[in-house]
Amino acid sequence: MSITSSIEWTDTTWNPVTGCTKASPGCKHCYAEVFAERFRGVPAHPYERGFDLKHWPDRIELPLTCRKPKRSFVNSMSDLFIWPCPTRS
Repeated sequence: MSITSSIEWTDTTWNPVTGCTKASPGCKHCYAEVFAERFRGVPAHPYERGFDLKHWPDRIELPLTCRKPKRSFVNSMSDLFIWPCPTRS
């Protein structure tokens, strides 16, 4: 969780999931993918695997550590609702 954010409408960012699977034509213009892919292959960088979908279990409880209410941009580096899932029959 970012302690502060330069985004004017939020105080912090929280990314318990990063990356995504492309789901629509709008994904062609994804700022998060462009950012993450710049770091693909950089050892020990959070985006070493580029924009591949990744769950960060150690980040799940981070909001509980805040002492004061904050506006958090949740999953600024992914799409929480786009997960690879089995097709329904």
